[in-house]
Amino acid sequence: MTPVKPVRRKGGFAYIAAIVFLVVLAGMALALLRLQTTQQGTIDSSVLGMRAGQAARGGLEWGLYQLRGGSREDCTAIDKKNLADFAADTGFKVTLRCSAQPYGEGQGENGPLTKNIFALEATACNGAGSTCPDAGSVARTGYVERKRSVSFCMLQGAGPC
Repeated sequence: MTPVKPVRRKGGFAYIAAIVFLVVLAGMALALLRLQTTQQGTIDSSVLGMRAGQAARGGLEWGLYQLRGGSREDCTAIDKKNLADFAADTGFKVTLRCSAQPYGEGQGENGPLTKNIFALEATACNGAGSTCPDAGSVARTGYVERKRSVSFCMLQGAGPC
């Protein structure tokens, strides 16, 4: 009698398929993790941008209130002004720029009618410097800067045009 050889099963394909499946699954998990990190960074930047826009708008409103008298001297007083209260309250520095151009337009009841055209611009940023825009912080991660501007006309001595 000849000895009986044990039957050897052909196998190994399932192990290779399982390893390939685990590698593909790990790659998908890594891709999803990177996508989530990118989305979170985008959302953070968007929120910071909205906050900077609101800080710039608040700076414009503050400037408009200061110009309620309609004189060019009021504009000169707030030109290049840094609003420190905004930085303490919002984390964003706000810098105002103001210019006024006088125009003579005919005669009024009390003499020549003078109108002032004001241009007011507010820039808000979260840079490390003392003013906005902050050129030193532009390359920093998380730096956000927003600018808002308005122009309007007022009669000398207050009142709309």
